[in-house]
Amino acid sequence: KPMSERPLHVPGFRFGGWRCGIKPSGGMDLGLILADRPVPAAAVFTQNQIFAAPVAASRAAIQGGRAQAVIVNSGNANACTGAAGVEATQRTVAQLASALGCAEEHIQVASTGVIGVPLPVEKITDQLDEAVRAAAASQASADEFGDAICTTDRFPKGASRRVQGYTVSVFAKGAGMIAPNMATMLAYAVTDAPIDSGALAALWGRVIDQSFNAVMVDGDTSTNDTAVIMAGGRGEPLAGQDLARFEVALLAACQEAAVQLVEDGEGARCIVELRVRGARSNAEARSIAQTIALSPLCKTAFFGADPNWGRIIAAAGRSAASLEPERLHLTLRAGEHAVPLFAHGVPLDFDHALAVKLMRSTRFGFDLDVGAGESAHRLWTCDLGHNYVTLNAEYTT
Repeated sequence: KPMSERPLHVPGFRFGGWRCGIKPSGGMDLGLILADRPVPAAAVFTQNQIFAAPVAASRAAIQGGRAQAVIVNSGNANACTGAAGVEATQRTVAQLASALGCAEEHIQVASTGVIGVPLPVEKITDQLDEAVRAAAASQASADEFGDAICTTDRFPKGASRRVQGYTVSVFAKGAGMIAPNMATMLAYAVTDAPIDSGALAALWGRVIDQSFNAVMVDGDTSTNDTAVIMAGGRGEPLAGQDLARFEVALLAACQEAAVQLVEDGEGARCIVELRVRGARSNAEARSIAQTIALSPLCKTAFFGADPNWGRIIAAAGRSAASLEPERLHLTLRAGEHAVPLFAHGVPLDFDHALAVKLMRSTRFGFDLDVGAGESAHRLWTCDLGHNYVTLNAEYTT
């Protein structure tokens, strides 16, 4: 991504990215975010029952509601690696805590990459003390952190917002294995706003639900999904309307970063925004949107710019929601154009050439009103084409 679009450095934090030799490519593969003291923090993790050693360690550590550091290695997931993987995580955490002079429970650790390969932890520990000394409070160092956490990503993900004199920045990675359920994706939000731990955990859960839990590339929930937020500001914690305004800004940054995951979906040609409204409950609206987003028939139609609306209606019909066909309204939209496709149980006459043209763009969407209630859900997905199959078929070979 252009440097101007990278997430901003946040006052009160140091960042860095280094090459420690885990990635065969020789690219950056170790990232750090450091605060000058333990600060309020919250995190959510994969709900996959098979989870990586660093997820277990970080999940336990965050129970105290504070963190001083994030350490991420890319190129190796340290998942399904048994006792050796647990030991590698423990060694990393212990050394970083020692270097910072903080408690081990104030370290958030993560790994991302290939599952089932032993983590060469010495490549991390040999450089970790120097990396801590070299971490810097600069934009260049923040950029390096964003680079260091990437694996198959074509570009680093992230976004920033300024609100009430504070900065909030979100760093993320992910391209394939994207169907977060918490939260291979990682996301780190840092801000210089003062927020107490309880309020931070509550708003982080709400924001995740509408951002990183509202994107789907392929339906696979990783063993390593992690999303952490750290609030390093001093002074009276935000409350009331001030806290509400901060949450709006944080949500906007997280949604922007989450959509970038879809944009970079392995082999993706287009981003497709699905808006379901008129459902009986939020759960039913989410079920409809997710079923459409994960339908191979829908996703291949997106890839081919085929306005085959029947696939979308059929996918909605096999969701967990209770639907009546005569109540459904389906519309294709892109930019200022809207093409109604289906209503009251029957197809509508529509400009097929225009529909194809809209779907050939890199971003379009579908609105489905199910006419059963007041609940809604918004979700972003992408197409499924040849490049996704090629990349993942040859991932480890």
